[in-house]
Amino acid sequence: MNRLVLICIVLVAASACGGDGVGNGGDVVGGPCASSGDCEYRCQLGDDYPQGTCVKPCTTDDQCPDGTHCINTEGGICLLSCDVPADCRGGYNCAGKENRGHGGDSLVCTN
Repeated sequence: MNRLVLICIVLVAASACGGDGVGNGGDVVGGPCASSGDCEYRCQLGDDYPQGTCVKPCTTDDQCPDGTHCINTEGGICLLSCDVPADCRGGYNCAGKENRGHGGDSLVCTN
């Protein structure tokens, strides 16, 4: 019986992880992409986004998924938040970028 309970807990925890499409492999924000067909919204390419990154257009943080910030670039895009470079996938750094919709900067994964 204990084994069945443990299996159920593991399955529930696994289904809760990464199901929102946000993270270093997410198709909403943060995952690598070659074209917008790889993402739920849009693929952002260029020098600041090695191997591309999935982004969601925004005008304020309220329009971004948890774990992301609305940054004042490319007309406003949600980028993954971070505390240290290790929070970001390879080729990305954790850097302060200007918020869109309110003042200040937020730490996000970019190059």
